[in-house]
Amino acid sequence: MSGRRLPVAPRPYRDELLSSWLGRVACRYGLHAAGLVGALAADGGCDAIGIPVDDAAPPREAVLLWARACGVDAERVSRLTFSRRRPERPSFWFSSQGPPWAPTAMRSPPVCCACFAADRAVGRDEHLRADWMLAERCVCPAHRQLLLDRCPRCRGRLHFGFRLRDGRARVICRECAQELAAQSAGEADGALIEALISIQDRIGAIVRGAPQGRRRLETSLCTLWAPLDDPGAARPTLTLWIDESGWRCPSEAQHAIGAPFPLGRLPVGLRIATLVAAEDAFGLGERPLDDALELGAFLIRRAAPLRGLPETRHLARSFPPLASRSPTEYRRLAREILACPEWRAVAGQPRGRRSRVLSRLMDAALAARPAAAGAEPGVHQ
Repeated sequence: MSGRRLPVAPRPYRDELLSSWLGRVACRYGLHAAGLVGALAADGGCDAIGIPVDDAAPPREAVLLWARACGVDAERVSRLTFSRRRPERPSFWFSSQGPPWAPTAMRSPPVCCACFAADRAVGRDEHLRADWMLAERCVCPAHRQLLLDRCPRCRGRLHFGFRLRDGRARVICRECAQELAAQSAGEADGALIEALISIQDRIGAIVRGAPQGRRRLETSLCTLWAPLDDPGAARPTLTLWIDESGWRCPSEAQHAIGAPFPLGRLPVGLRIATLVAAEDAFGLGERPLDDALELGAFLIRRAAPLRGLPETRHLARSFPPLASRSPTEYRRLAREILACPEWRAVAGQPRGRRSRVLSRLMDAALAARPAAAGAEPGVHQ
């Protein structure tokens, strides 16, 4: 791994998550994606601090580095990111599967094991689909199966890994090391599956559509997860719709209560309940909330006051044009950072301290030397 090019690097699939592709590359060398990214960063003259892969809008210099090491066109790699794949979709409309402070492993998408089996049947690597990260996605439309966010074997929350077996990458649960292709979400009511697919599709159209329609939908979802009656309550308004005596919100979803955009933070089971409740009570926000159905009006009255929703930010706005610095320029910037007295002063300090200093120095160096428009990226085509 010390050379500029990895000897073996599979090509990314069109529908694949960026982190999934890097995970498939990494498993060829006995690494996870974060370990591969850190090793490539060290090889490029930077400190290997193991920063997790950003599927939304990774730094363009990182995309160039990964593309060069794997012998893939940088534009092809950049198209795997959400900022290029779905630029119209705000960042909170992707799944986070946990609170903002949760480890990256908690933010893996729910999966369809039948898709893994289909990959295996045609003799290719198993891979994670990018659309599984959509906040409203809870059913695979290709196989009409509920998505899984818990391992069918160990019942723990799915933390994914890749293992190379018989020359192909296989998705495994990192907790029990069992392959997922042969697992199943179990039987589900066919009418529910079709209803959920319809709801998913309609929500996708609303998110892509006019801002006012998306805003109404977001407000109705926030109403369902507003604290019940009191701002400090540990139960959401959704409790009234579920209408089960003694029902309490599971601990894994407590962080969604009162959150400005709760849907992507929910496990699949509660995501399904939320989507069905939004359809039942508010018609998916297709009508103004001050003209809500009787059930919706009742839930609004019982919800604690909503905090003002922050302005939405689209991923594409934070993703600058790709490939505008040459490798020579990056090497020069790296040498300057490594020679900086502030960087030398933190040698031997804890990793967190060194990471913060390195990030600050990198930002300062890139800001001080704006990229030249149209510069040759120097990436292997």
